[in-house]
Amino acid sequence: MDDTALLLSLGFARPSAREAAESFRQVFPGVSTREGGRVRAFDERTTVGLMLGQVLGRNAPCKEAVRRAQLELGMDVSASTAAFCKARGRVLPSTLEGMSARLCAKADALCGLDEFSGVWALDGTTFQASDTEENRAEWPYASGPKSGCGFPVVGALVAHSLVGKGSSILVTAPWQAHDFRLYVEASARFKAGELHVGDRAFCSFTAFAILAEAGADGIFRGKDWCRKGRQDDVTLGPGDRLTKWEKRQSKRSMTVPPERRAGFPDEITVRVITAKIRVRGFRDEEIVVVTSLLDDKKYPKEKILEWYLRRWEIEVSFRDMKTTLRYEFIRGRTPLVVKLEIGVLILAYNLMRYVIARGRARGQRRGIASTAAAVMAFISTAPMLYAARRSLKRAFSRLVAAVEADALSKRKRKSYVRAVKRRPKPYPLLTKPRSEYRPEEVI
Repeated sequence: MDDTALLLSLGFARPSAREAAESFRQVFPGVSTREGGRVRAFDERTTVGLMLGQVLGRNAPCKEAVRRAQLELGMDVSASTAAFCKARGRVLPSTLEGMSARLCAKADALCGLDEFSGVWALDGTTFQASDTEENRAEWPYASGPKSGCGFPVVGALVAHSLVGKGSSILVTAPWQAHDFRLYVEASARFKAGELHVGDRAFCSFTAFAILAEAGADGIFRGKDWCRKGRQDDVTLGPGDRLTKWEKRQSKRSMTVPPERRAGFPDEITVRVITAKIRVRGFRDEEIVVVTSLLDDKKYPKEKILEWYLRRWEIEVSFRDMKTTLRYEFIRGRTPLVVKLEIGVLILAYNLMRYVIARGRARGQRRGIASTAAAVMAFISTAPMLYAARRSLKRAFSRLVAAVEADALSKRKRKSYVRAVKRRPKPYPLLTKPRSEYRPEEVI
């Protein structure tokens, strides 16, 4: 992937319309963009680039994006944010999704895929959105706050690549939606040869039947009832056996339409692995892992457990998005803008993972940099990228080199005191709508 074409496609410079279109087709083939319409100052590509700058600026306001357009891109636009906010609403969500998928695939290719077409950790997460009528109609409050005293909560099922470390939003829903229901809704996007890694929420007969339909495999944390064996189980080794699960009616199966469930087999053979996990400083814990990878020679017990234990990386990615990039709260005032902001967040995150993968591929070192380090490198380098114009390739190579040099060394385990470090804020909880407070009560 050409670095200059990548940065032009992402809106880090303002070339001619023809040059921008050619670069976009080269970097993101097959990704649809908004065609036609009149020529605008904030076209789709420029708007995406400015929104990326907001994410890399750690949830910077729209005023900062307009200021960047004026100073760094040299655009003759008004200081008002009205035009830019309208332009954000014209960005196609499919464009952001296609660009994110392309960068994630490139990062996977740089890190090297093995026998699977993709190894994905799955989990649900939530974001808070602005308290508007449109957002409340789409995503209700979490249980507890009164009307006007809380924020709408957006639920999402996220897939995190354990190879290139990119992420993808599979489906969004209200916060009450169970992760497994979202998993069934997203099953149309599953591809043959993938490996899914998840927690207890995904471990069921229905999940393995859906994976078998797509030609994929799964590794899920088992529940307590998975420990019980059957007389016809086949023992593969200590804590490793093959068992059969029968198709039965349950709450999980009710999430699948009856006609689709009728096509599931009457029973499925799965592999149940029981192992004791020992971590220094913690009590030993015995876990049960269920997988559809039945060949114990090709996939030893230790390899299955290693894949499952890496599931925690998706929790680290949530921390990177919400804490490091400060996107736990989404400013969008309509559901469309909220989804677009989440899409740009994923695009920026995958861009950082692509840069980290570039450095790892060149330096051949594991643990080359954390996403937090990449964010700080982007924050200091983004103005240079916007102002580079003809030297985009050189500026981007400096960014990759800076991220590559920030390698994580192996550190000794520190001891932490089990106590609260920070005191809670001395403010009471909100008990009435914000509009009913007096001005002197609002800080």
